[in-house]
Amino acid sequence: SEQASSAASQITGMFSNIGASLMPFGANIGKQFNQMQQLAKERMGTASDITELPAEYRELEDKVDKIKLLHDGLLKVARNYTLHHYDYEAPIASTFADLASTVQNQATSVAAAGAKVVGRAPAFAAASPREPATPTGLSAAFAVISQRGANDLGTEEPLGAALAKFAATHERIARLRLDQDAAAAAKFVAPVQEALNTTLAVAMRARRNVTNVRLTYDASRTKLKAAAPERVEAARVEMEAAEDEFVAAVDEAMGKMKVVVESPDLLKCLADLTAAQLQYFKSGYEALAELSPEMDELQVTNEAL
Repeated sequence: SEQASSAASQITGMFSNIGASLMPFGANIGKQFNQMQQLAKERMGTASDITELPAEYRELEDKVDKIKLLHDGLLKVARNYTLHHYDYEAPIASTFADLASTVQNQATSVAAAGAKVVGRAPAFAAASPREPATPTGLSAAFAVISQRGANDLGTEEPLGAALAKFAATHERIARLRLDQDAAAAAKFVAPVQEALNTTLAVAMRARRNVTNVRLTYDASRTKLKAAAPERVEAARVEMEAAEDEFVAAVDEAMGKMKVVVESPDLLKCLADLTAAQLQYFKSGYEALAELSPEMDELQVTNEAL
């Protein structure tokens, strides 16, 4: 009998624990239902009283929306710095060559990983310097075609000599573009994306929480107004708790939005991008300024022949 009593106690305790664990879940479901019901009333225009958010909160919302839109737009454009041929539509042959190179590199990585899996001893060779990135884009294409022409025609004639100089200059500009693109990717694209994923995302989540809490608060106010006399006190306690939660959520969201609005990061990113662009265009100008008089001289020589 003692064993039976002990077993009964264990079963009772187990169900009590299950019930206790399900209580928060049930309360959450009830809260979500109240929120959905309140939202439906508001959209149908049957809600009698909707709590208005503070003016400062609404102003911050507007600013954050504009800042997020700006981040999205700038990032959409700046991502071009991470593309190989953003200023030049590469021929299909070049595209397939890039793809083949990528596939080969991936195959090498897979083979190396396989060697580790089967327990092969890794070869400890001296680390070799990483090969510089191959220039791509419009200037690189000009350099390739011009150098090919110079090789075919020879540099003894003015046209061949001009092509060789033109190719060398555009090879130089293409490498300058690589430097610009690397700086833009590291100092603009990456931090702007990071801001979207962190401070802006946090602010948007806090705003969604305010919306949900406000719906709960307004639903509890409506419930209090319609409560029977014996339920008024319980409804008032529920409403006051919802009000406290609403006020806290608004304060928290305003703090998160102020972090976004007051952040100096985007301006710094723009300044860094401007510096990278300036260096590229300045160095490119200098390269072309050296080339231009040489081209003029070769043109005069060619006309004199």
